[in-house]
Amino acid sequence: MLSGVAACWLASAALAGEQSQAARPAQDARERVARISADLFSATPHLTDDVRELKEILAADTSNAQAHMLLGIAYRGLGSQEMTSEAIAELRQAIALDPGFVPARLYLAYIYLDIGRAQRAREELDAALQQSPGNPQLLALSGEAERQLKNTQRALDLAQQSLKIDPSSAEARYYLGLALFDSGKRAEAMKELEQVVASGQAAPDAYLSLGTLYVEAGRFDDAVKTLARGTAIDSSRADLHIQLARAYRSAGLLDKAAEQLRLARPKPGMPLAPSEFRQQQLEFDLALEQGALDFQRGRPTAAIAALKKALSMDPANGPANRYLAQIYLREGSYATAAQYALRAEQAGVPLSAEERKRLQEGLRRK
Repeated sequence: MLSGVAACWLASAALAGEQSQAARPAQDARERVARISADLFSATPHLTDDVRELKEILAADTSNAQAHMLLGIAYRGLGSQEMTSEAIAELRQAIALDPGFVPARLYLAYIYLDIGRAQRAREELDAALQQSPGNPQLLALSGEAERQLKNTQRALDLAQQSLKIDPSSAEARYYLGLALFDSGKRAEAMKELEQVVASGQAAPDAYLSLGTLYVEAGRFDDAVKTLARGTAIDSSRADLHIQLARAYRSAGLLDKAAEQLRLARPKPGMPLAPSEFRQQQLEFDLALEQGALDFQRGRPTAAIAALKKALSMDPANGPANRYLAQIYLREGSYATAAQYALRAEQAGVPLSAEERKRLQEGLRRK
């Protein structure tokens, strides 16, 4: 038999249970959303399962702004062009339900930057900063939006503001490094990016940016090590494989460069990137690097085909025009070489003095 105290407690619990029956679905939804949120931000999220469960939650309650936001984040994580559009729609729905929902605006800004819509990212971040002024993550991402809009000094200022508030932020330091690079301060940019990589918090993008800087500085061994670490973190990133191929090619390791370009190519029917904006850039980078490798291997026909493909996407590109000028110069096609040499010079990457001399002599003989 229960004691009087215990019986009274159970009676009260039973009464409370009856009164809370209507609240249970809402509580269950909150618990499910919290669990899904923890999974999405874990090292190994179960994106497909999370999407399915979030759809179930929203089928029961379409007004759950947090569930809409998490579904948008999950769609972004799936990494396809179609899912990017779905992610934007879900995040916009979350904001429509709660205009003061700062995290939804933050993640929407990330996606807009991913797809090259920096002005829309800036608008979302400005609105978020009105709700949360001085937030270091919002300031850092605003700096990246300004950098993509070519407002380099503003980008530097915002990144530095963010780091002043949170000196440990690897994200803010990464964006500062990019802004320094754009402002021509390459040594300072390299220093900031090296700190990011050394922090242990670096995303693959940091390895990509630092490795690219090492290539351009002629530090090919450092470039190979850094970019290889990036590919170890995310082997699906075509941009990392392309830059690692460039590093190997620059170091004269042509077979290893060819292998990285093979790894960069997607399976048939698969896109190179989750957005059309990134897809076009990667297709160009892949064609340019393939052309450069074929040129260095002494395969002029293959090199011309790849480089002309690159120029079909970016006709004014300096390196592609210079490579073609060099190929046609070697083949004695001086008039054609001169056309590409002029475009290369206009882009700021002219032929060497010796090559220009040979071209002028060839044109005179013609």
